[in-house]
Amino acid sequence: NVTDTSTRRTTNKLTAASSHKTKIWKGKELLPKGPAIFSGEFVLEKSQLLDTFVNITRSWSKGYLIVNDILIGRYWPDAGPQYTLYLPGVWLKEGTNTISLVETAELHSL
Repeated sequence: NVTDTSTRRTTNKLTAASSHKTKIWKGKELLPKGPAIFSGEFVLEKSQLLDTFVNITRSWSKGYLIVNDILIGRYWPDAGPQYTLYLPGVWLKEGTNTISLVETAELHSL
């Protein structure tokens, strides 16, 4: 499974790019209210370029998933029933891949 392998090999952290100022409460950064873009990178070897699924859990509200500048699809877990988006292996590349979540609504607390 590409997702499992890449998670074990790299430490990925999505970073938020938002027009809102970062708010801290009791030493923890609060999630942005409203639209935000979360971006990250993951590294794959040639043997890992396989078809996979990206799981969009209930922590996300509503938005779009983009991998390597390709729109994979829309997600809206509260409306369901789809919680995973199909990602063809041909859209992945050897080396560094980018992933972005364009969150168009307020995030649920983690």
